[in-house]
Parts: sequence; structure tokens; C-alpha cells
Amino acid sequence: MTEPAGNVSPVASRSWSVDEASALDRWRQGHVLQGVPAVSIGHPHAAPVWSTSQRAESAGIPLLVESPVSDRRALVVSQGCDLVKITFPWATVVPVYNASTTVPASQAGQIRTGQIWHLVHLTAGWAADGLWVADLRLEMPIDKTVLVAAGEPIEGFADETGYARLAERLAAARQRPAVPQPCIDYIVRPLQALMAQRREQGVDPLDGVREVRLQPDDPTTPTVVTLFVLGVTGRTPDVDEWSTLTDSLIEQAGLHGLVLVGPDVTSLDQISAADYLTSQPIEAAHSS
Repeated sequence: MTEPAGNVSPVASRSWSVDEASALDRWRQGHVLQGVPAVSIGHPHAAPVWSTSQRAESAGIPLLVESPVSDRRALVVSQGCDLVKITFPWATVVPVYNASTTVPASQAGQIRTGQIWHLVHLTAGWAADGLWVADLRLEMPIDKTVLVAAGEPIEGFADETGYARLAERLAAARQRPAVPQPCIDYIVRPLQALMAQRREQGVDPLDGVREVRLQPDDPTTPTVVTLFVLGVTGRTPDVDEWSTLTDSLIEQAGLHGLVLVGPDVTSLDQISAADYLTSQPIEAAHSS
């Protein structure tokens, strides 16, 4: 492998024809195209993690290609304004597939209602025969000539609301907090279950609460996690209720190497800027 000669931009683009520019102008974020095989770069010596791939080395670069190659659909996630920029040669797409045979039946409703952030339910007419989703976890660059050659774009959604929600989901995917998995497994989910039980008993732990936040001492392997409960302006959350909830979690968290500290019942006016910025809202903590 050699460095590129001179100061060559990795996104250098050739001149476009009028027809190419016109063809690209038809595409927007959320459109679907057919015939995008899954391809990635692998390690020259290690076995690939991707279990369905085969090696297809090119110019000494270990390419991995899906085997057998599938004529997959893909959804465009690049903004429309980026698609028509003549100085940028690539568009970004994510794979589209029928999830009805790959996810548990219990998750189908969650996908349709947008509760699983990385699987975007496609609502266009052609997708009515299954549970078609765009998987936001797997982004792939394609040369824009693929869009030019694809012909007419395929709609991904039945109405403009679907396109707007896709944009929101893409933004949320970039902004979601990097909550360590142990926090999700042994604090967040058990706490959510406990709060659901209390609501069934007629008590709402979130009464007077603006937000609940977690502060792990390490982004991947935490040992100490602080629980902050921020009250709504002019109101104080039930300290005894939150102390009871936290006490119920301490033993189980400790069995998995987590020291749970708190609850620190405070407010937006009282919490330090450092604590606020280094903690994450619990309602988003399951999304990492």
C-alpha cells in the first residue's frame, strides 16, 4: 500500500454530464434502489467476522463480498443536497430487507411503531407483503453512477411523514449516548421494569421528574454508576420512592461489578455542568 501521490482528495470527482446531473436530481433521502450487493474491506490474514462473506481480493485489497451475491434493495441516507453536489462522488446507503423472517414476532410491533431505533419500517405500497426495514447499523458508500443507472427511484414511504421520521431517526442515531451495555442490562432495564410495576400499583415515580440520568465512570467498562433524578422546576421528586427503587437495584448491579450510587435528587439549576454533560438521559440509554 502506498500513499496517494501529491495532495489528492479522497473525494475528488470528475466532471458530470447534464444527463447525469439530471438523473441524480431525482433522488432524495429515503428513496430505495434495487441491486446493491453487500461489500466490505476485510483483513488480509484474519477470518472475517461477517459470516456470509467470501474473499474477492482486488489490487491487493482484501474485499469481502456476500456469498451468494444477493440482488438487495438499499435505502439512500445521504441528504438530497449532497446527492446533487458535483464535487462529491459517493452516496451512502443502508441495506433493506424483509425482517419478518429474521426478528422475533414479538418485535414486529415495536418495529412498526418505531421503538427499535436501528430498524426503520418502510411503508410504501411495495413493502406491504412483509416487514420491510432499512437497517441503519450498516452504512455503505456507492458511486453516484449507481443511482444514475438505477432509473426511477423507488419510494420508501407512503407519505411525507415517513421521510420526516427517517431524518429524525438518522439524527438520533448520531446523537444517541454511548451507554455501556452493563448499565443497560443491570440498571436501565431493571429500573424501567420496577417503574412499570409501581405504575401498575398506582404510584408514578416520574411524578415531578424532569429527567433521570446515569453517569458511568467509564464509557465501556464502568465500575461506578451514579443515578441523578432531576426535578421539574418548582417541584421535588419523591426522594423516598427513588431511594427504594435504587436500593432494589444495588445488589443485582453489584453482582455484575457495578457500584450504583444515588439517587442524587437534584434539579437542572443545581446539577453541575460537568455532571450533566457526562451523564445520559435514561430514556435514551437503551438505544446504544
